Amino acid sequence: MTAKQMERFTQHCDKCFRQKNDRVLHSAAMNDLHIDILLYEPTEEFPYWKMVTMGASDYKMPPAKGAIALRNEYIMLVDQGVDMHDKNAALWYCRKLWMIARYAFENKINITYGHSLEWQNEDDADEMVAAFIEFPQMFDYSILHYKSGLFTDIACLLVVLLNKSELDQLMKIGPQQFSEYLFPEDENAPTHFLSERNRSERF
Repeated sequence: MTAKQMERFTQHCDKCFRQKNDRVLHSAAMNDLHIDILLYEPTEEFPYWKMVTMGASDYKMPPAKGAIALRNEYIMLVDQGVDMHDKNAALWYCRKLWMIARYAFENKINITYGHSLEWQNEDDADEMVAAFIEFPQMFDYSILHYKSGLFTDIACLLVVLLNKSELDQLMKIGPQQFSEYLFPEDENAPTHFLSERNRSERF
């Protein structure tokens, strides 16, 4: 993204989250796909940290059946109890999000709603081994499609980290039922769309 494109994309996220961004986490890797992360504080309306990639959409994915767009950015939501001002805490989530955001580019595939990604962790104690790609249903629909130009449509999709048992459940029931589990119709039922480093009872 150019500086102007980054400014416009940040304004789009500001509008959808109804708050001003004041923190950008810069990737130290100066490679062929540079991706920064916009970090938004929890608010009363959206009481969780909001992390949004900025630069993943520089890669134009190949066309695919059912694809939302040919370019993606990714959103990860983290419990407000996590101290994202702590460098080490934030870095763990950033590394996962950077890895996911580069997946389509590195594998030359199209990633869209309902897809899941798996990976091998170097540390056996690292519980999260996969991610499910969802619609960001908690925000206004306008966040899903961002027009960066006349013919350039970018999809902003939600990333939910999963452990092995949750990945097995996804494979068993399929993406549609798993989506209903993440976002139950009963407004009193717990939602499960926050990403965690270690699975808690909140999920």
